[in-house]
Amino acid sequence: MDLEYIYDLRDSLPESVTLRLVTTVVSGAISFYAALRVVYLLYFHPLAKFPGPRLAAVSNSWYSYQWLSGRYPWALEKALQKYGDIVRVAPNELAFITPKAFTDIFTPHHRYLEDFRKSDFHNRGDDVAGFGFEEDPVKHQKMAKKISPAFSMRSTSAMFPLVDSHIDFFIQRMKEVGRDAAGVGLFDWTNWFCMDLAGELAWGEKMDQMKNMRNSIFLDVLLGFNAFSTVIMVFKRFPLLRPLQFLFVPLGKLSALSTMNAVTQKSVKARIERRGNTEHPDYFNYVLSEKDPAPKNQRELTHISSISFQLTLANYSPVSDWFYSTFLFLLENPECYRTLTEEIRGSFNNYDDIKPFALNELPYLYAVLEESLRCLQSNGTGLPRISPGALVDGHYIPKGTHVQYSIFGFSRSPRYFHEPLKFRPQRWLQADHPLYDPAFANDHLKALMPFSAGPRQCMGKEIAWVEAKLFFAKVLWIFDVSKVSGQKFDLESTLLQYGFLVKPDMKIRFTSVERNEAH
Repeated sequence: MDLEYIYDLRDSLPESVTLRLVTTVVSGAISFYAALRVVYLLYFHPLAKFPGPRLAAVSNSWYSYQWLSGRYPWALEKALQKYGDIVRVAPNELAFITPKAFTDIFTPHHRYLEDFRKSDFHNRGDDVAGFGFEEDPVKHQKMAKKISPAFSMRSTSAMFPLVDSHIDFFIQRMKEVGRDAAGVGLFDWTNWFCMDLAGELAWGEKMDQMKNMRNSIFLDVLLGFNAFSTVIMVFKRFPLLRPLQFLFVPLGKLSALSTMNAVTQKSVKARIERRGNTEHPDYFNYVLSEKDPAPKNQRELTHISSISFQLTLANYSPVSDWFYSTFLFLLENPECYRTLTEEIRGSFNNYDDIKPFALNELPYLYAVLEESLRCLQSNGTGLPRISPGALVDGHYIPKGTHVQYSIFGFSRSPRYFHEPLKFRPQRWLQADHPLYDPAFANDHLKALMPFSAGPRQCMGKEIAWVEAKLFFAKVLWIFDVSKVSGQKFDLESTLLQYGFLVKPDMKIRFTSVERNEAH
């Protein structure tokens, strides 16, 4: 049958028949290609040997659904329990859980440039710049090198008075409003305290949320766009459908976003003008020092503003989760609460004696804070990286493969922790402590890295530890803290993970401790 005959046959057919014929051929070709791709992904892809949900091997649908549901960390935990130490969570992505895998992914580097490059997971576009979201290792190193002196012990010590002043103000506000029978919201007040402090530490921004008892424009936008940040991440995996992500934009918050951007840039411009004449040291001194030229155009100002806001975000989000979980677990475990308050109140005769370096002598306070970090992981993203073509836990992972590590799953695994789902501060105590329990002797404590490790580990972890120890020592020296009765609370089933954790609220009361010498 020659081509001329085929063309004559085509031309003789009705238009509707021709259309159906073309549709059938195209549909068949697409189906054939899809079938071939499924077979390739299941049996011939370089990651085909790794177990996981079948849907995850052939499509990004499993991964995306779990994220959009807000329960990705829990779904990944179950997958790791079912399939083993390495799980294929997407056609070209693997998740790991062993301590060796963590070390292999996050610590290798050459000249402090990480081998496993950051993925585009957090990328929100060119306007959201800065060292935190920067994927390029060279650009990240350059910015980190400039900012890292802000987190030295000398610089951190210089910021102790600022931390102290915010804690003192929190205590003052709790004396005013925290004693009411209705209590105050744990979610709101940990957010307000941490965001107020983070803004001043970052670029001297006074947000006054504790004073006004309402969210600043900054916090309002962060919470309002929390779920949408996950939508952006998910739609990156479906390029053809990407325009549909804008159907999920929180329209009611768009005007707040515009306002926040304007407020941030105005505030940063004012901070630039105050260089060398500030009330207290802040991180902005290292973002743009007195010797650096001022931004020459709008793009440069936007870049500096973004970095400043990211420094705020880095100090706010994980610390607010930490404070929230510490209060929560202490109030859910009265014996732990009693032990901690006895340690704090027995160690200091006067409120003014509670200083950062004196807190190193409180082992149970340290244990409580470590345990709350373990029990409620602030970062459930897996910290995605891209393999350069290297071994991870003894397995060669091809170049270009996306890899992640489940800190969440590791911290809750009975393989690595005794009674992993229970709040047990004693697991962190030394053997000579009266409350030491040998049942926890084999816990993998040193392998838990809530602040990550390697070139991209959290530079602010030292100041975060100072904030946490000083806050709880001072607050629990002044107050008896209690839950408002009648609340039903199931943290495990109500938590959600998007850009930030979505945490249920709890009403708590602050009652001043009666003692001869009051603060």
